Amino acid sequence: MKIWIKILIGIVLGLVLGILLPTSDGNLKLMALLAEIFLRIGRYLVFPLAFFSLVLGTFELKREKKLLRVYARSLLYLLASAFLLVVIGILSVMIFSPERIPIIIEAEPALTLPSLQEMVFAVFPKNLFQVLVGSGEILLPLMVLAFLLGTNLTFDLRTTSPVTQLADSLNRIFYHINSLLTELFGFALVAISAAFLMQLRGTDLRLFKQVLIILSIDCALVIFAVYPGLLYLLGEKENPYKRLYALTAPALVAFFTGDEYLSLGLLLKHGRENLGVPRRVGSAVYPLFAFFGRAGTALVAGVSFLLILKSYSSLEISFFQILWTLGFTLLISLTLGAVPGAGAFTAVAALCALFGKGLQEGYLILRPVVPLMISVGVLLDVVTSGLVSWLVARKEGVLEEPEAADFV
Repeated sequence: MKIWIKILIGIVLGLVLGILLPTSDGNLKLMALLAEIFLRIGRYLVFPLAFFSLVLGTFELKREKKLLRVYARSLLYLLASAFLLVVIGILSVMIFSPERIPIIIEAEPALTLPSLQEMVFAVFPKNLFQVLVGSGEILLPLMVLAFLLGTNLTFDLRTTSPVTQLADSLNRIFYHINSLLTELFGFALVAISAAFLMQLRGTDLRLFKQVLIILSIDCALVIFAVYPGLLYLLGEKENPYKRLYALTAPALVAFFTGDEYLSLGLLLKHGRENLGVPRRVGSAVYPLFAFFGRAGTALVAGVSFLLILKSYSSLEISFFQILWTLGFTLLISLTLGAVPGAGAFTAVAALCALFGKGLQEGYLILRPVVPLMISVGVLLDVVTSGLVSWLVARKEGVLEEPEAADFV
């Protein structure tokens, strides 16, 4: 049975369970605990797998003299996708002109992003070994260390060969264990999707109907129209929906977990075995997009901030405010790798804080629909990452694409 079918069965069972179970405090706490346990299991191997994949991938790209080209192309697609999706989000708010969201007074500690100093200190601690025993919330320190190791394995192949072989063996071992977890993750999604639905059942979503409709339309438009159209133009006129089908399992997991890093493990497997993206390309693109490439989350943040702005003001949104939202949403999206499980909400909070003028706590009016905001953002992030890896591998001439019947 294909992995996406197992995952879909787990989600359906979880949603049924979430509908049938009473939303008492005891049930909510139990399902939230089970979901957290399974999320931790899903994240368990992601960092070591990404680390050793990136070490070997960087080594192979440098040896083939493709390192700069792959990263330059990936960064170009990263920035272009973020800009495109934020523009789509802003235009959707302008076109649909939704009504104001009722202002709900809530008290909650302000959400903040790590400062530049904190990020630099995390990447370069006084003791390098601290990078290997971090909290598991920031991938960048491991990415930098893996990149440095990979680029320095080529100076003397006879000297570095034992390290290369060890890294390759460990990568294959972790990949094998990750494959097993991926096959079994459908069981985890029973609890995760049940907790997801039970959390939403206690919310009056009717108050947020218009924002949810806009995000749903944007999500469907990007996945089923914009991206297929771009793939058709950039991928030598091949059927683009085959690529979307290849990413079904990572996309489903991304939506119901809302966790960028957890989805990385599924991308590494499905990118290689469904999209045909070799390790040397996937190991570079997926961590890069997991930390910096948050185009989908940027779309959600841009839409949400404009709706907050509209709700707090009786005036129409000005052209300057649109440009301000576009620019700062793009900048903030590059820093969201530090909050892999709450990117959209943290981005909106940061936008409100930067804008000021009484909007510092405006993000709180969207608190009831935060799970859906995060889920839509991560879904688009993961699909973007997967499709970009396919494009980069194709442009570099290293794609090994299987037939759809052979997808895992």
